Amino acid sequence: MNPKWGLGLGAIYRGAIYASTDNTVTLPGFVRFDAAVFCRITRNLRAQLNLENVLDRGYYSMANSNTNITPGSPRAIRISLTAKF
Repeated sequence: MNPKWGLGLGAIYRGAIYASTDNTVTLPGFVRFDAAVFCRITRNLRAQLNLENVLDRGYYSMANSNTNITPGSPRAIRISLTAKF
């Protein structure tokens, strides 16, 4: 955008995968959209806002077996302040 402000947009896609090696349970594919905006306050100080899963869609992020399936994070907001010394 300019030297003071920045914007980031991203998409994560994963097709359908099997939950285990026996191929009996399938996790559906998904697309997740993320965004970020930052402001350089001074030469050594930057503030940033990250928004994960912008559309707040449900998805399964991973599986360790057919019965141990982990849902993905709902919409999450993270604010950070970074300083250089």
